[in-house]
Amino acid sequence: MDVMSQQEKMKNDFLKEVEGYILQLLYTKDLISVLKDIEDLDYKLATAPNFTLITECALSDSYMLVLMRLYDKSKESKNIYSLIEKCKKNSFLFKNEKEVLSKIAEFQDELEEDEYICHTINVLRERRDTIYAHNDSKYFGDKIEKDKTYLKTYHILILVDFTERLLTYIFSLLSSEEMNKVKYDNDLKKLFEKQSLSINDKA
Repeated sequence: MDVMSQQEKMKNDFLKEVEGYILQLLYTKDLISVLKDIEDLDYKLATAPNFTLITECALSDSYMLVLMRLYDKSKESKNIYSLIEKCKKNSFLFKNEKEVLSKIAEFQDELEEDEYICHTINVLRERRDTIYAHNDSKYFGDKIEKDKTYLKTYHILILVDFTERLLTYIFSLLSSEEMNKVKYDNDLKKLFEKQSLSINDKA
């Protein structure tokens, strides 16, 4: 295999890896969108409070777990940190190598220095180590009320936005195709709207 063919294969393999990260990002965004729809429609779901609460908790747990995986620092795992390092080590694959390295350095600085991003990642790791991955005795059972590692929605959205900007940029370096989009499209709202129209038609 000549050098050009080898580099092309490396780019294709790299693209497949980036697409794997993008799938996790899109899933996270879909989960957050569903949760927002539920919160916006709480008046419609008032007759099913337990269902609503369980669904909201499940959605929150799910997107937090994805973010925990994306921002895990384990050397054995595929994560945002290892992705950034891979970009730096394989910068020769990109046309404007110096420009790419400069942009990746900007992303890395933001990841390591942005107050909100750092706080969110630290809280996610703490929650993973004490609640999600282990039954820490300090927070087991009703002691969960002692947990103070609460994240506000804007913390999550800031981290998701950073992840999307980084992945979109890397994807654009590797492919001229359009990046995949989220699947969820306000389905729950549309369902209630359709139901309302059906009721009105029967009236």
